[in-house]
Amino acid sequence: MNWSSLSSDEIEQVLVSIGSQVSRARALELDALEELDRRQVFMGDGCATMSEWVAGRLDLGSDTARRLVLTMRRTVERPDLRSALVDGVSFDRVEAVSRIVGDVGMLDHLDISGVRRHGVNRTEVTDGDEAGRLRGRYLVMQPSLDESWWTLTGGLDGVAGAVIDNALSELSDRLPNLPDGHRPATGWRRATALYELASGGETPQATVTVFVNADQAAPSDGRAGVRLEAGPRVGAVALEAILCNSITEVTVNTKDGVPMRYGRTSRTIPPVLRRAILATTDGYCAIDGCDSRYRIEIHHKTPWAHGGTTDPENLIALCWFHHHIVIHERGFELFNHPDTGRTRLRPTFRSNRDRPRKHTSPTRTRSKQPARASPSTTPI
Repeated sequence: MNWSSLSSDEIEQVLVSIGSQVSRARALELDALEELDRRQVFMGDGCATMSEWVAGRLDLGSDTARRLVLTMRRTVERPDLRSALVDGVSFDRVEAVSRIVGDVGMLDHLDISGVRRHGVNRTEVTDGDEAGRLRGRYLVMQPSLDESWWTLTGGLDGVAGAVIDNALSELSDRLPNLPDGHRPATGWRRATALYELASGGETPQATVTVFVNADQAAPSDGRAGVRLEAGPRVGAVALEAILCNSITEVTVNTKDGVPMRYGRTSRTIPPVLRRAILATTDGYCAIDGCDSRYRIEIHHKTPWAHGGTTDPENLIALCWFHHHIVIHERGFELFNHPDTGRTRLRPTFRSNRDRPRKHTSPTRTRSKQPARASPSTTPI
């Protein structure tokens, strides 16, 4: 083809036409793969998976092969998506839409990235998902042989990562330039900020912004439609903890994207009330047996998200560990001991995944567990 004889618009039309032909070929490709998958042909050829077989036979990268196989399997019961390919809709759009549960159309008003984000926001984050992320936190510090250099690797859940990222960003931005006026690279400044915090530097009040899509969050009880600024998804457990924290801003959007409410004025604890609550425990954690005064925070006994008020009788002073780790992450609840009235903790089972597992091995015996508090104890 003599491309130089064509205008830019004509070349663009040729390109679009080629794309439609590719989509139609992909539809035929998915039909063929479906039949071969039904016959389990990959097993007869000694391959571990269908994706491995496709990668070898079609000379594709493993990622491309896996996308093809997954899209084929997701569209087996979605003939409308196969038909969309035949009509020239791009494979990437069909693949992105196939990830979304339910009939949402082709979402033509969104680009491919928007379709993917839409699918992610509709996906529910279960208690089990959040528990796995919270318990999966890890940090590895690996020194060199002479310990002159350390390498840090690890992983964090969305909330912890956002808080730490914001804190390091704010503190690193405060670092002055070097004496020669040079501004060090961002990575160096963030590493230095981490060192400053560990050395006893003041932790900046890092604000975390939460965006809630009311149309998705309401029917799922917060398991979908909730994300942090810059994208991390959170579920109902994390949302409850976030709403209990006075350094969080929440923006709720209606179905058409219009903000309904902004900020935390209705649940912010005024400084005078905070001081009054702290005075009830002399600045210590209120949990029976805990003598910590480290980062004492005010907790809503009945969560604000569940109708709890910011009144003195609904507030209690807790250390950071009991507040965030034990209550909000591990799912424990406060109760008053029936004999002493002291504030103690007991597990609340959000789902069967949290219940203690019975040991069935014959070589192990279960030690007798202490009796739990009477059901008549008053939860707070």
